[in-house]
Order: sequence, then structure tokens, then C-alpha cells
Amino acid sequence: MKIALITNIPAPYRLPIYERVAQRYGDDFLVIFAAKSESNRSWDFSDFKFQYLFLKENVKAKKDGFNYVHNNIDVWSKLTTLNPDVVITTGFNPTHLYAWIYATFFRKKHIPMTDGWIESEKNLSFVHKAVRKIVFITSHAFIGASKNSLDLFKSYKINEDKLFQSHLCIDNKRFYNEFSFKEREYDLMFSGQFTERKLPFLFADVAEKVSKHISDLKVLILGDGPMKEELFAKLNNCGINYHYAGFVAQEELPKYYSSAKLFLFTTRLDPWGVVVNEAMASGTPVITTPYAGVINDLLIDEQNGYILNGDSDIWSKKVIEILKNQDLWQILSLNAKESVKEFNFDNAAKGIIEASEYAYNK
Repeated sequence: MKIALITNIPAPYRLPIYERVAQRYGDDFLVIFAAKSESNRSWDFSDFKFQYLFLKENVKAKKDGFNYVHNNIDVWSKLTTLNPDVVITTGFNPTHLYAWIYATFFRKKHIPMTDGWIESEKNLSFVHKAVRKIVFITSHAFIGASKNSLDLFKSYKINEDKLFQSHLCIDNKRFYNEFSFKEREYDLMFSGQFTERKLPFLFADVAEKVSKHISDLKVLILGDGPMKEELFAKLNNCGINYHYAGFVAQEELPKYYSSAKLFLFTTRLDPWGVVVNEAMASGTPVITTPYAGVINDLLIDEQNGYILNGDSDIWSKKVIEILKNQDLWQILSLNAKESVKEFNFDNAAKGIIEASEYAYNK
């Protein structure tokens, strides 16, 4: 069985999964990338341990600065040459739709794969939803990153036996540590792009309110983006003691997460949120909004973190409660480490393999 997986760009949390799928299928598994990167990413890769190719880049950024449109017509010729039995597409860009049309025309087995969920797709236009319905009707299996993604498929009346999960995950062992509450230098941590979607000012508001109740509050900030100067100006005006580490390379991330007591994942909308995996694997409890795809899957409210509406008063009260109760923090930290264990590369690869086998045999 030959499998072709068409996706936008290489992502650090997906490459090890592809490697494990390749261990099963060897050269019969090929990943086709639409581009090497997108303008809002600073990832650097080399030495892929699976078969891959890059298409001739043709990418445009949408006005939101978050989504990109890939339009690589040459995906058709690449698929014709490869002649795969199963075609997996990870989106609905023109490039993915060309691949779906190829699969349909040549009677190949098609599998849509997404990390989207009902919340992230609730504002899609009638046309976008119609395209999804048509693609889903002609597909043979479905892969979702989260339970919320599987619920999205179910909302399109997809039978449950066709659904498979391939979590977004990280190398948990790299982040594991046994640092206690007292050994962690920073009270609060932010890691992400400084954009409106990531709600950096909610983080700043929470830090300001917490600082009035927690003496010598220390804050750690990772990331970059257009709102950086505004964020730092606000923190400075509030007298927040913060350390800005800048954009941190992947291999350096574990030491930062292990130095924080709490990770605040402020977001207006995220299909998943791999930073939550990184924090929880580090034993750092997470507070997030109801708009992160990771909720009710990896992050369970009141078990390994909290899901709170975007009100700085509510967030600050919960943060203060945790920081003043080391026993509560310890329970959350241990639960976070335990719950993230099953979110690993082997299980994620298993979801892709099982979906491919299911589709191929239908």
C-alpha cells in the first residue's frame, strides 16, 4: 500500500509522527509539503527520516495573518507519478483539493485529516461548509487531532467507525523534570505569538492583578510578534518583574517550561495548542480559555488545569489560589505529567496507520 500525505509545511510536532509511519511503510509513505515555511513561523529543520518532497511554492497570507492559502497545481503531477493507493489531505487549500480531486478521479482512497473543531470552523461560509460536505461524502476514513475534531466530523454525519485520532504531541521525555514548586523561579509564563488572537493583554492584566497579592511576582515571556512593544510597555507601566527570553529554539524550550509554576495559555482561538503539551509534560499546570482545541481532551478542567472565560478577574483569582496553595499545585502538576503520557508520537502514528489500513481495505 502506497500512501501520500499532503500538508502545508513541516511542523516540529508532526515530523516524528511521519517518521514512525515511515517505519511501517518505508518508501511507500511519502509526505508532500506545499512550502518550506510560512511567514509567521521560524522553525528550522533538516534530515527528515521519511520520504518527502516540496512542491513549487505558491502561498499567500490571509488578512488575519494566521491562515495561509497554498495553491500548488504541481501536486497533481507528483501524485500521478507516485500513484498512491491512499491520499491523505490535511486541509482545504486549493493544493489539498487538487489532491482530493486526483484521488476521486482515479478512484484512490481519500482521508481528510484536521486539527480543526466546531469552534474553529463555526464562522465558515456556506461555500466552505459545502466543500467540506462534498469532500467528506467521497472520503473513506477521517483523522482528527482531538476529540473535538472527531466531534466536528460527527457534525457532518460521519459514522464513528470511520473516525481515527492522531493527537498533536511532543517528545514528553525531553520536557520531563522533577522541579518542585519552590524550585521554579517564575510564577507565570506566556509562550506564543504577540498577536491579538493570543490575547497577550489578558495575560498582562492577569499579571497586574496577581502582583497586588503575590509579592515579588516573576513572569517569564517567550515569543515574538507585532504587539511586542505594546505588551512590554503595559508590563513596564504596571511594574511587573518579567524576563523576556525572545523566540526560543525548540531544543531550549524544556528549561524554560520547567522554571515556571503556571502556564497561562491565553487564546481567542486555537485548533489545538501544542504549548499546552509542552507545559504539562514539564509538570506546569495550565489555565486556558474555552477556545483552545486541547480542552476536554488533554486539558481537563479542575484535574490538570483550568478552563476559564477570558475575564482577568476570574483568571487572577484562580492564579492566586494556586500560587498560595502548594498542595493544590502539586496535585495539578502530577496530574498534568500523567495525563500527557498517552499523547505521544507512537499513538499519533497509530491513528494515521489505522485510518490508512481501514480506508485501503474498504
